[in-house]
Amino acid sequence: MQAETKKTSDRRSGFRRTKIFLILVSAGAAAGVLFFSFPQRTPKNKKPDFLEAEDRQLDQALHEKQDAVEIVVFYPQEPQAIQSAAKKQAEQLMNTLTAEYAQPVELPAARQEDPDPLLIKADYHTEALAQNTVSVVYLIQKKVGDHIEEERWGYLLDQQTGALVGADRAFDQTGLNRISALFRDAMKNQEATRALAYSLPFIQASAPAAENFSSFYFDENQLTFFVAIHADDPAQNRTVQTEDFSETNEDLENKPEAPTPDQGELLSWSVDCAKLGSHFLLKPREDSVDLFIPPRTVDPDRPMVALTFDDGPHPQNTPRILEALRTSDGASTFFMVGTNVERYPDVVRQVAESGSEIASHTYDHPNLTKLSGDRLNYQLNRVSELVSELTGQQVSVKTLRPPYGAVSEQVREAADTPLILWSMDTLDWKTRNAQKTIRHVLEQVEDGDIILMHDIHAESADAAVAIIPQLTAMGYQLVTVQELMQAKELEMLPGQKIFSGNPFTE
Repeated sequence: MQAETKKTSDRRSGFRRTKIFLILVSAGAAAGVLFFSFPQRTPKNKKPDFLEAEDRQLDQALHEKQDAVEIVVFYPQEPQAIQSAAKKQAEQLMNTLTAEYAQPVELPAARQEDPDPLLIKADYHTEALAQNTVSVVYLIQKKVGDHIEEERWGYLLDQQTGALVGADRAFDQTGLNRISALFRDAMKNQEATRALAYSLPFIQASAPAAENFSSFYFDENQLTFFVAIHADDPAQNRTVQTEDFSETNEDLENKPEAPTPDQGELLSWSVDCAKLGSHFLLKPREDSVDLFIPPRTVDPDRPMVALTFDDGPHPQNTPRILEALRTSDGASTFFMVGTNVERYPDVVRQVAESGSEIASHTYDHPNLTKLSGDRLNYQLNRVSELVSELTGQQVSVKTLRPPYGAVSEQVREAADTPLILWSMDTLDWKTRNAQKTIRHVLEQVEDGDIILMHDIHAESADAAVAIIPQLTAMGYQLVTVQELMQAKELEMLPGQKIFSGNPFTE
């Protein structure tokens, strides 16, 4: 278990990096570190000292006393079904604390000047949740002289079976998607974890999967997670193999590589349950009527590409691509045709809630250079109106891709948005061959590329699902067109033709 470090100010959110002392494999929950005091019966007129607890009995605690440290860990006795599991968690905590603080070299300077043992007390409180679960939250106090430091840690148990409760039971997939997105963005926006947050091991360890977020506790409407990042995770060595191509191709040797952390890290982070709504199944809240559009942060100093998909959305292919993007901490721009926006409104909302960009590919895909007047304006503006209606005006369409790449001076003058073209055409619509599309992208990709694909073809979705993790492993951020242009500090003007995120002239 790992504890969330905090001083007596009782910080309730944020994160901290700390060493990994112990991780429990059981039920997907990690063991944590805590501080405790030994309970003794106290005379009525005597104030309990640090190692005493007013409401606990002597047999409700584990006690360890050595020359350098004295530790007491209390644990729940009721209901009877959880006592064994609670005691096991307390034993793991005691072992961790003993190993951490028993060695003189580990003691702080204040302890070295104090001949008395370091006093550590871990006491707890519980809260009943839905589905017969109980949250156990520890306050761990460490006393060095007159100074007391505090940490919190906890876990969830099934009150009927005593089993540890993990993320697979606590959250649905939408909840995991939100947790992953919020956690990643928080880590990117803290100096201490910024570099780590762009590394491949971090991206893999923070993917929206239950096993990545099963070490957590609930307290005062906050969820606190402990996420382990391992530099030597075998998963980071995976390459997506295709029938005739893999990332080991010699042509890719000079591509940028994603950085990796020097050693394992354990990151702790807290989030308000209100952001999960009904998707925290053990204490659900009412969902907001608004879409949940996750925050995204892009590092302008790291290489990036914009994958773009035309002609959708598609009810099967588009969600597959979105899932691959979530796993790799990526986003794309989907240039949607208005007729499909009307046909698949739920998929449109899924794109918005994934953090990807919704853009226009006109209402029904005509050659814009053959239109004028109201007919041209309808094609240029109708998708924006549809998306605004579908998303409650939360999403506005800010870019448009002209069908066939056909642009005239009249089209440019009528357009209220930039006209997004491309620097790499995969020809996926023509070849309808996933392997050729994969090879084309991975052998030719460069920083700043805008890559043209189509999510209406199953073969293109197959290619995208393979390309996305490989580009991430090569060190590229997968970004939207707007993110690309902002990161590269390039203008986006109405009617302007844009081919890539690199300086260009028309």
